[in-house]
Amino acid sequence: MKSTELKVGVKYAVIPSWDYSSADKKDASRVERRYVAKAELVSDEKYEYKVFRFDSPNNPNFQPAPKGSRSVGYMVKSLDWSNGNGQVTYWLARAQDIVAEYAPLEVRWNLEEAESKRREEKARAEREQAERARADAQAYAERTLESVMVSLKSIIGERVSNVKSDINSRRDSNGNYIPVPEVTFDIRTLQLLIEKVLEARDMVA
Repeated sequence: MKSTELKVGVKYAVIPSWDYSSADKKDASRVERRYVAKAELVSDEKYEYKVFRFDSPNNPNFQPAPKGSRSVGYMVKSLDWSNGNGQVTYWLARAQDIVAEYAPLEVRWNLEEAESKRREEKARAEREQAERARADAQAYAERTLESVMVSLKSIIGERVSNVKSDINSRRDSNGNYIPVPEVTFDIRTLQLLIEKVLEARDMVA
């Protein structure tokens, strides 16, 4: 922000002096909540800028800027590092690192975070639905395979032990993996099955 726009007592979104400052962080339309502190401007007095923070404004490192100095900072304070103990942190912020008033940005962040949460919940619900569908399909495939193997055993007896059964995955038209029950016959077992089918057909005829 321009130094002439700063108002004492107002809470601003401030890039901490000890953090990396970038164009995106300085842009009020793009800055993210996590990159700034909610800090109140303590004074409009110009200080000699340096990267330093303290739990009190009364520290020798906070020195008024010499007249005409181009490297100046403004004292701000924040509770963002208090860990719930109410301890205030003071530091010097350059005008360009004071992004904008905090309240309007917080409105935007709240809306964006609510929308992000909505999208995450929707995605989670879709994943859960897909997982339930996959589990149901897996259970159905297992029941189908078990039924087929029981039927085969009733036809070819203990020879069924030579039939290999498994459930493999295939992609459906939507690109999702679905379980597919499969059985594999050796040639002699297949011949036996064919003979049994032909015998049953002749009996019916």
